Amino acid sequence: MFKYFLGLLSCLMLLGKLLHAQSQDLTALWSTQLFEHGFEQVHIVESEDSLKVYFEHRNFRNPIHSMEYAQRVMGNITKKKMFFIPLYHNRPMGIYKGDGTEARSLNSAEYDFYRSQNQIGAYRFHFRIVPDVSARFGNYEQPVRAKTNIILDTRVYLLPGLSVQTGLLIPIQNSLDGQDLKPRWAPSQLTYFNHMKNDHYAMVSAGTYFSDRYGIDFQYRWAPLNGRWSLGLEVAFTGEYFVQGERFNTGPMEDLLLLGDLEYRTPIEDVSIRLTGGRFLYNDLGARLGMIKQFGNVDIGLFVSSSNNGNTVGFQFAFPLFPGKILRGKKVELRTTEEFRWEYNYNGDQLVNRNFRLGMPKLGDITRQYNGHFIRSNW
Repeated sequence: MFKYFLGLLSCLMLLGKLLHAQSQDLTALWSTQLFEHGFEQVHIVESEDSLKVYFEHRNFRNPIHSMEYAQRVMGNITKKKMFFIPLYHNRPMGIYKGDGTEARSLNSAEYDFYRSQNQIGAYRFHFRIVPDVSARFGNYEQPVRAKTNIILDTRVYLLPGLSVQTGLLIPIQNSLDGQDLKPRWAPSQLTYFNHMKNDHYAMVSAGTYFSDRYGIDFQYRWAPLNGRWSLGLEVAFTGEYFVQGERFNTGPMEDLLLLGDLEYRTPIEDVSIRLTGGRFLYNDLGARLGMIKQFGNVDIGLFVSSSNNGNTVGFQFAFPLFPGKILRGKKVELRTTEEFRWEYNYNGDQLVNRNFRLGMPKLGDITRQYNGHFIRSNW
């Protein structure tokens, strides 16, 4: 009898090992398939009744599309609950149920698991094509004045949350100002991004920016994953630079930007209202009230501004640039930008509530995409 018992126990142990090995093989297969489809930092945690998939996919602006794409790649999994943890610039942004009905922040164990698995060297070298367009309308002698450039840039991760972005700017045409059409360095920054516990975010960068600015920029944001309110702070200390031919000219770094904002996501579907006030560029004290409507992959916004330098109205929009992936290998990827953002204000020649763009979206625009209300209403 005892021999039969030992035999049965051995069979059960062998069956358990086979099932465990099969599970590991399936997890490895999913990881490989996801990587082949452009996913990076893929880490899968499997339990008896659930799957948690950590990943980053830099082609998608809307995290819903990346999670739905992961589901299609992995196939129909009906026996386990699916949870996705999308990353943004090497940081987990939240945990979302596979049907879009639940969203929450990561707990300590989930953060610890990701930190233990985070592999900076696992990223591909992405080369990104980004259009850069500036325009002014309404001049009597020249109704449309525009400046068009194409940027080929890349971002290299150095440490968790720490990356450097640089590239080449190729001018196409310029009827806006007197800058020549010689290729030059694109805006380049060293950036540290962190998503801390309790829905706090911070980002600091140093380098050259758009609008011919150079210096340092710091942003902080409190943005509850399932909340309607968020608030932020931005502090920047910059100067102007100008590239002409072989010359790189810089002015003194003495322009202080100090802004605070409060944003409310209204019950109206995916419409947010943001009030921003403080000291803008050129020592301009004022305020700006904006409305942003999210249409899945596209954001459209309207704003009014008032300051010491005058009043203005304008609009902005942001969307991913077609076609996305152009070429993809195991180590290198060529693609178009996941976000093209453009803003226009009516009083373009007046310095009213001026700010500048970084090489990546600002914190308020990032966290808005990962808000639980947005995920649930668009899944």
